[in-house]
Amino acid sequence: MQTTLPAYRPRPTFRRSAGDFVAIWFVVAALSVLAGLAGWQFWHTDRIFTGVQVAGVPVGGMTRAAALLHLSRELRVYPSPPLSISFEDRAWTLSSAQMQARPDLLGAVNAAYLFGRQGTLVQNLADQWTALFGQKTAEPQLAYDEGALRYAISQIAAEVRRPGRAEMTIGDLHLPSAPGVDVDVDASTRLVLARLQAGEGRGVALQTFAVAPPDAQSQAATDPTTSAPALPLVLSDPASGLVFALDPASQRRLLPNGVGGQVNAPALAEIVDRWAEDVYIPAQDARLRFDVNAGGPVIIQPSLDGRQLNVEATLAAVQNALTSGQSQSQLPVEVVAPKVDSNRIDEMGIRELVANGTTYYAGSSRDRILNIEVAAEKFEGVVIPPNGIFSFNSIVQDVSATNGFADSLIIWGDRTAVGVGGGVCQVSTTAFRSAFLGGFPIVERYNHGYVVSWYGEPGMDATIYTPSVDFKFRNDTSAFLLVQPVVDSVSGVISFLYYGTKPDRQVTVGQPVISDIVEAGEPVYQEDDSLATGQIKQVETAKRGLTVTVERTIVENGESRVDKIVSVYQPWSAVFLVGPGTPIPGQEKPPTP
Repeated sequence: MQTTLPAYRPRPTFRRSAGDFVAIWFVVAALSVLAGLAGWQFWHTDRIFTGVQVAGVPVGGMTRAAALLHLSRELRVYPSPPLSISFEDRAWTLSSAQMQARPDLLGAVNAAYLFGRQGTLVQNLADQWTALFGQKTAEPQLAYDEGALRYAISQIAAEVRRPGRAEMTIGDLHLPSAPGVDVDVDASTRLVLARLQAGEGRGVALQTFAVAPPDAQSQAATDPTTSAPALPLVLSDPASGLVFALDPASQRRLLPNGVGGQVNAPALAEIVDRWAEDVYIPAQDARLRFDVNAGGPVIIQPSLDGRQLNVEATLAAVQNALTSGQSQSQLPVEVVAPKVDSNRIDEMGIRELVANGTTYYAGSSRDRILNIEVAAEKFEGVVIPPNGIFSFNSIVQDVSATNGFADSLIIWGDRTAVGVGGGVCQVSTTAFRSAFLGGFPIVERYNHGYVVSWYGEPGMDATIYTPSVDFKFRNDTSAFLLVQPVVDSVSGVISFLYYGTKPDRQVTVGQPVISDIVEAGEPVYQEDDSLATGQIKQVETAKRGLTVTVERTIVENGESRVDKIVSVYQPWSAVFLVGPGTPIPGQEKPPTP
């Protein structure tokens, strides 16, 4: 039998055209670009974009903590704009040292970090591209010591002041009366500060006023042989360089019955209170960061001493000087030491990770992510002393556009609305979880009005609303507690790490127990003129009301205790916006506007 094989047929040959190769090249190139962009963004997750500078110093590629440390070394001396004070044909130039100019390096670093992060995707990429070539820079804002300025201007005033001259005749020479000149030190200080804060490096005219020539009566009043003060009372503190003075006219108002008489105490108290405000500078705590490689904290912002006026001692000193006719006295200025001293880091006991908590926010809007980043950054390096209170609001301060926050969704009354700072509660919730899991005593905490999906299981959230609704906990350990937020905006993860010395305790947190469930009410339909007839838009999701109890058991030093967090969430009706004339689903007529 002969087998017949099928006839051979060659397979068709597919030939690629030049256009096909070009298309493939473009696809590969596009994928390569996208991969490169993704890698670029990931590498810069917690870093300033490459090429960004602060005051001409490159900080691109650095974390904010590293940039701050670098700038504090490179910009030890930061010149303030030249400013001179003039009077008639004389001029005095104020130096940076005289004004005690201090650059806000932390604010400049934050501004540098936000380059390439605040606009649309296209805008951000364009900003990152220009930054790559060193065309993005941030300039630190300067802060000035008002007391130092007042002292410098007071020294100038001493050169300018001249008394008025009464009409007099000396022999056959007749001299007419002539006005004097005095200096408004407060007004001059305010004007100089305004010019400096506006960045205007121009000359400032000394604020003076004419002093009427004395007549016979006033001449007698200023005669040193009378009981009325004739010289200014000068109070000074050599250590700070502060000087305050009471001119003879002010002394006479305080001494209505002359030297030796009773002092007008309310008027004196008002003057001294103003001095106290001018003298006061709060102490600045050090900010630290835990360096895992070094096994301990490093300084990202050094501490600074503050100062305050001892009001009671000042009142006593002025009263004594006035009643005894003295022209000079000591100004009792006290140094205020910081609670977190960068010179005593080794004594703080910051050795290891004590507690941590994490939440997730992947899928958040651009503005919500920005608010999370801005709020978290404000906690960078915060240190809580032993038995000290962590207050979320005192650290974040004002949640407003001027403080770096953007509009996003917030809970307002019985509605979800657009407001400044949406997303900040993601940060407060994370800080709360870390403290709760670490066994720290919770001093103040409030749950949200309804169950919010961003925070996972209900019962472990913490809402804030500055300044009245706060989250607080107490550092009940014997060591200082370093707060270190970690934000990964690419993955949508935020963690709060607390470093210190681990206490001898174990913390067990139970599962949330749900009770008192209340079903959501009927949907609410509201007419909205911005929508077309027949258009329906849901703006609120229905949520059940419920009570959630979370218990934790703390075993410490052989003793066990149980405490709990109780959260009461209200029911939340679904809300729909409908265009005019749109029938309500399940009903025959449109809603009442």
